[in-house]
Amino acid sequence: MKIAGLSFLSCWFAAFHQRHLQGSLTEENRHLCEKIEGLEQLNKALDHKIHERTRNLVNLQTQLLQAEKFAAIGQLAAGIAHEINNPVGFINSNLQTLQQYVAHYTRLLGILNRLEKALKDKDQQRVAEVVDSWGKIRRETNFAFIGTDIGNLLKESMEGTAKIGKIVADLRTLASRDRGRIASVNLEMLLESTLNIAHNEIKYKAQVAKEYGSLPMIVCNPQKIGQVFIHLLVNAAQAIEGKGTITVKTYFDGEYACVEISDTGCGIAPEHATRIFDPLFTTKPPGTGTGLGLSLSFDIVRKHGGTITFNSRLGQGTTFTVKLPPALPEVVPSDQWRDYERD
Repeated sequence: MKIAGLSFLSCWFAAFHQRHLQGSLTEENRHLCEKIEGLEQLNKALDHKIHERTRNLVNLQTQLLQAEKFAAIGQLAAGIAHEINNPVGFINSNLQTLQQYVAHYTRLLGILNRLEKALKDKDQQRVAEVVDSWGKIRRETNFAFIGTDIGNLLKESMEGTAKIGKIVADLRTLASRDRGRIASVNLEMLLESTLNIAHNEIKYKAQVAKEYGSLPMIVCNPQKIGQVFIHLLVNAAQAIEGKGTITVKTYFDGEYACVEISDTGCGIAPEHATRIFDPLFTTKPPGTGTGLGLSLSFDIVRKHGGTITFNSRLGQGTTFTVKLPPALPEVVPSDQWRDYERD
């Protein structure tokens, strides 16, 4: 009886201990589930904050890109206005001269009408008077010169309007709202467009030497790559003190289409070499540089799967080399391009 009682008591204590242990485990499991749920909530909140901050950084980058683009356009605006005003000036002068020539021919047409009427009326006296009038006008007016000059004036005016149209088209390519247009581009033609826009900025500082090689067509955003070339060309001109040379060279190295823009300017100091692509870094006087051009150019080229490097010697000049693959990198998703290029 004692042994049976002890056995019963032992079983009861074992069962009680097991129930107590199960209850503790259940309570701990409930606490653990609550903690896991809390961690999931924190993780969701953290993901939301990361997404929000990433979106804000992308928006900020886009705003900086747009601000730098228009800063570059503003910097070139005076020169572009001068380039447009020159042909506008001589077109206006040509039109005024043509207006005078039209007046001469209008008088001549009036004489021919009077002569035709006199001949129809068989009025010999009026015919003689008209012929005398024509003789007087012919002596006063060099119609032989006018006939030749009209062709020259029209040719000059058409060339002027073509030049204005080219400047406006090139400017629109650089300054228009970017919709992420990707196209197959001839880089040398794109360089010609950017040289046309930057012509007034360059012509007083440097001669441009072109050494174009045989390049394949490049799939890229022409507006963005054109913006890179504008920055490099303007920087090259501004680095030259007095008069110098800017050399634009293109070649294909078997893997990349390469564009070199070299100047005979002041060069880059060694202590600045490691910071040249840093955002907001500039060695230009206050008000003449934003410090964003090279940084954003670096990012644009990187987005295209390429590289931008430089080689410089203080007091002798600098060469920037842009290398671009023929096709866009597959590692950059199309939606990332859209985010990057949205205005």
